[in-house]
Amino acid sequence: MRRTPAELIAQCRQDLGAAPRSFSRRDRRTYLRVRRPWWLRSKDALLDVIEQQDLLLEQGIVVWASIVQANELLFKPGYGSLPAVVLYCADPDVFDDRPDELRHIAGELFSTKGKQLDDSELQAFSDMLASELDREMRMPVPRSLAGSAPLYCTNVLVSRRHLPDRILDRGLFPLIILPDRSATMILPSRFWPDELLAVRPGELV
Repeated sequence: MRRTPAELIAQCRQDLGAAPRSFSRRDRRTYLRVRRPWWLRSKDALLDVIEQQDLLLEQGIVVWASIVQANELLFKPGYGSLPAVVLYCADPDVFDDRPDELRHIAGELFSTKGKQLDDSELQAFSDMLASELDREMRMPVPRSLAGSAPLYCTNVLVSRRHLPDRILDRGLFPLIILPDRSATMILPSRFWPDELLAVRPGELV
């Protein structure tokens, strides 16, 4: 029987382990490490990911996330870490069994890209997505889309080695967050259950 999204994300949390976590020195230096790419400048907000990744791995919690937009090179074979904008909820229980709603809201946010809007909060998202280089971390999603849920849109540095087949070929995936920090990272696929690894591009979990 196919497991529910809530069961899949619970398995991710179980496989990563309870905090505080420890990992081998070799894993920290190789597979788990998000390396700083050559294009990441000293004032780029994505440096938070590089600086806080150890804390994320040791103390972070796992939630569903959805892609809002990503560097197009991530959708095909290649090398190197590249940026993406993702949507997630800081409350780990709200979307456990309905991540498809996250993907719907992510689509609504992406649809604002480059548009002139009457809503000043949504305009901030439109401008950020259109700029692509104007990175924002942990932007609260307006209540008009989020309702009462604590939804955030943030930039993440996607490490290809953490993705199945090294390609960003799905819209939903597990994300490691810290509720009081801006940095997030995709849960390395070593900690994904087989059912999630087997999801085909375009399918919901």
